Amino acid sequence: MTTEEFRSKRLMKQAPAEDLAQSCLAKGVTSKLDYSKADIAALPDALDWRSTGGKDGSGIVTNVKDQGDCGSCWAFSTIAAIESSWALLNNTLTEFSEQLIVDCSHGCSDEPPYGTVCNQGCNGGWQWNAFYDVVKWGGVETEADYPYKGYDQTCKKGTNLVAKLKNYTCLSGPDPVDEEQLRAYVAANGPVSIALDAGLLQFYYGGIIDPFFPTYECDPMVLDHALLLVGWGQERNMFFVMTPYWIVKNSWGTDWGETGYFLIARNGNVCGLANAVSAPLMS
Repeated sequence: MTTEEFRSKRLMKQAPAEDLAQSCLAKGVTSKLDYSKADIAALPDALDWRSTGGKDGSGIVTNVKDQGDCGSCWAFSTIAAIESSWALLNNTLTEFSEQLIVDCSHGCSDEPPYGTVCNQGCNGGWQWNAFYDVVKWGGVETEADYPYKGYDQTCKKGTNLVAKLKNYTCLSGPDPVDEEQLRAYVAANGPVSIALDAGLLQFYYGGIIDPFFPTYECDPMVLDHALLLVGWGQERNMFFVMTPYWIVKNSWGTDWGETGYFLIARNGNVCGLANAVSAPLMS
């Protein structure tokens, strides 16, 4: 694909409407992260929620899915975070419905510098707007009950809802979240939703994304793709320097990247990954 085709088919567009949720970009943290130096020092060098946290020692991250040619990454990020939070409470790991979010979530928030931004199905949206809607609905439907189609439909939300949310939290904004504080939050609460400038993902095949000129190669102020941060690790680069990284789940199928995942350098707000971090709060 050309860059224009890639952005139109895989990334988000945004448009205004009404009914405001709290904005992660404008208001930020709902409960201040204040993990101590001792808390952070005690964290492991690596944590991967794909293989831990669930029943019988299993992981709490569902299989990588494919959003297709629909700008619904925000819905996949939202649902992936809810799936993991649900499983972390010792529930059976269950695939929930992205199509429900695409069709039925139209919540809005004030997003500087864009203004009022609302969820618009395949034309994009924000995870916290969707979390806000799920709180009001009283839960989500399963993938089996409301399967993914990859295009906008009329909302068909039923009454068989599970995974009720009591609220959601914005861990960043208007300033980026401290990534060591974020690491401690992920260790305690499981995977979180993030957004970043995804331009470098178009040609990603593997390894750690660690640009030499980060502000030129990806703009931290242009957030056009939503994902799920599932853990972290570290390894030596070509210069034998230890590089800490995040593990991130994408929604472009398992043929992309490292079986649907990618690694990105930690502690530099690379591509703006720390600028729009949010998470569901389970009832």
